[in-house]
Amino acid sequence: MLLNIRLKTLLSQFRFYSTSPFLLRDTPSLSHFQQLLNQCKSLSDSLSILERLSAVPVQFWNALIRNEVKHGRHDRALVVCRQALRAGAKPDNYTLPLALKACGELASFLRGSSVHGVVVKHGFESNVFVGNGLIVMYARCGAVEEARKVFDEMCQRGIDDVVSWNSIIAAYVKDGDARTALNLFSELQGAFRPDVISLVNILPACASLKALRQAREIHGYAIRTGLLENIFVGNSLIDVYAKCGTMRVACKVFESMERRDTVSFNAMVTGFSQNGMFDEALGALNRMREENIPIDVVSWSAVISSYAQRGLGSEAISVFRQMQLSQSVPNEVTIISLLSAIASAGALSHGMETHAYCIRKSINGEDFMVKNALIDMYAKCGSFGRARCLFDSIPGMNRNVVTWTVMIGGYAQLGDAIQALELFSVMVSKPYFVKPNAHTVSCALMACARLSSIHFGKQVHAHIARHSYGFAALHVDNCILDMYVKCGDVKAAQNVFDKMPLRNDVTWTSILTGYGMLGRGEETLKLFDDMQKAGVKPDDITFLVVLYACCHAGLVDVGLKYFESMSKVYGVTPRAVHYACVVDLLGRTGQLDKAWMTICNMPLEPTPMVWIALLSVCRIHKNVNLAELALEKLVEAGSDSDSSYTLLSNIYANAGRWKDAAQIRTKMKKSGIIKQPGCSWVESKTGITTFLVGDKSHPRSKEIYELLQRLMDRIKGIGYVPQVDFALHDVDEEEKSSLLSEHSEKLALAYGLLTAPKGSTIRVMKNLRVCGDCHSAILYISKVVEHDIILRDSSRFHHFRKGVCSCGGYW
Repeated sequence: MLLNIRLKTLLSQFRFYSTSPFLLRDTPSLSHFQQLLNQCKSLSDSLSILERLSAVPVQFWNALIRNEVKHGRHDRALVVCRQALRAGAKPDNYTLPLALKACGELASFLRGSSVHGVVVKHGFESNVFVGNGLIVMYARCGAVEEARKVFDEMCQRGIDDVVSWNSIIAAYVKDGDARTALNLFSELQGAFRPDVISLVNILPACASLKALRQAREIHGYAIRTGLLENIFVGNSLIDVYAKCGTMRVACKVFESMERRDTVSFNAMVTGFSQNGMFDEALGALNRMREENIPIDVVSWSAVISSYAQRGLGSEAISVFRQMQLSQSVPNEVTIISLLSAIASAGALSHGMETHAYCIRKSINGEDFMVKNALIDMYAKCGSFGRARCLFDSIPGMNRNVVTWTVMIGGYAQLGDAIQALELFSVMVSKPYFVKPNAHTVSCALMACARLSSIHFGKQVHAHIARHSYGFAALHVDNCILDMYVKCGDVKAAQNVFDKMPLRNDVTWTSILTGYGMLGRGEETLKLFDDMQKAGVKPDDITFLVVLYACCHAGLVDVGLKYFESMSKVYGVTPRAVHYACVVDLLGRTGQLDKAWMTICNMPLEPTPMVWIALLSVCRIHKNVNLAELALEKLVEAGSDSDSSYTLLSNIYANAGRWKDAAQIRTKMKKSGIIKQPGCSWVESKTGITTFLVGDKSHPRSKEIYELLQRLMDRIKGIGYVPQVDFALHDVDEEEKSSLLSEHSEKLALAYGLLTAPKGSTIRVMKNLRVCGDCHSAILYISKVVEHDIILRDSSRFHHFRKGVCSCGGYW
């Protein structure tokens, strides 16, 4: 290709004339060549000059590569490297570090390892500059093991320097392995004198580990060597002290700095925010204004993010308003933090405003980060239609693990758990397969727990067993344990518990809950003792579980002993919910006077939960007067619900006071109090099937009702008598039996019996407490069918087997 006119003119200025139209007679100097490069408009222009030189020194190639790297054209830099090698140029200790830098910037492991091959081929393994370039390149490609191999080889050859150590330490910090980074820093101090880069590299590792002692040692070293005067060291020290929760020391470092910049103030603002010192954070922002320090988006985002992380949504929204008034432009991080705050506050209108702002400003972020945050916000605000619309707007092949997780998590925690499991199935299936992370599987397990879906739960458990979740393994194991507990399979829960290499207070509380909800009080108390022997200190939640277990096992004296020991022995102050358990504990055994005195002597104001507990035990012992008083207190507290009125109605009905029961029903209608409809569901091989009271919408409805009728006729012959319902006192016995048969838990059980394999366990879930008649009927049904029946209602589990229930009548 002939030189164009512009380049010919340029070459003529330096009198590099050619005897041929294709070759230059003389080789320009390196400085002249650099000037030529600056005039070239494209890489082809630059290469065309080199093509016309009879012999191209490697320095010319280096100059061209350096020029491309300098301007961020890393792909083009590697193209020049290939051209140089093809032209026969022998790379030197400048060529290879430049090529490695380009590979690192591109995070291209494949091209980087190819350049490593060139290093070996040309014998540059012992060159310190090339070795350092290899370490940095592998680190930027996320290949820390390869970086460590290069570093170890350099140490063996004795060519390592402080730069090598800094590079490998930075690699481990970037990879999240702060512990190894700290160990290497200790070794560095024995080999070389750490410099500014060494300290700036290692202090973030101290911050991530909250290694305050090591941070103080480094601080002392910086003072002794004069490195503290460096602003980067000062900023890093502020950050590490803030993350270790020692803001007092961070303030001292900040005030001692001779020069402070925006980063210094941002570190303080972030530190105050992360430590809940929001007034001080806002004060630091004001000080930035006073000292004419630019308040950038990082400052505002730090405060907004910290408010969001602590669930202080209103405060975060207020700070965002201040940010807008200051004319500061939010970025993706600000918007994501704000959406998190809005989600915690449930402020849907603010969320919609923010969504509109994102559309106007075309803010989306990398990998749909903003859109993922919007999905999460809408789901947590209960607007699942909008959340799903946004989710569906992302093409299936473009959804990342966060996209799937926020949608699945929204359904699992606040919406439709069945939808959560269906979506999880799609996520792990072709053509959309995306590997779930620890949070995804936790959300799926949460959905299984809500539905008591042990079949799907076992599938998720099997998926987890095939994959490793590293540092999140304990959290995932706790979710598996919780899933089995809430599915009523305490044996499977115990197996998971026994195999867990690590346990924490959540682990112990979950397994205690499992035994307690099944009425197995003795096992619960034994586990409580084992927990203490393992060195885990019980907290208020643990005692709540223990008291609950005592309630449902009739262990009155034991429960009262543990209640007394809470504050005296363990230093745990009882809350109203603990007193509610004591009321329930005493009331179930007929000690209503003691239950009433417990309420009267409470050191704190009784909450609605306490009065509901009293109302519930009044139903068991038909104490109308006390029940009326409990409802009166609930009305005063503004917490009268449909369940409270229904309880009192049933108490009236059991006492034969039909007129009073009818008046309660009338009062409920006039007050607009609607009784929550009963709903039950049962799991089968085809999925989860839901039934409402009197539901006849199922395709097998006729079979279900026929089977149920046969069962009811059969158990009447062995002693079952339909229990009275206040709403049915004026109907005849045959009609009453028919209406009671339409309760949702009976329908779900009948369907389970139709579809379950012989001898299998049938699991029925109900959104309300099981009624007395259904409990009695299922007790008798368990005598005549070859199935264990596990019923989970809103209060506890009932495990029916051969005419015996695990609750022992304490329900």
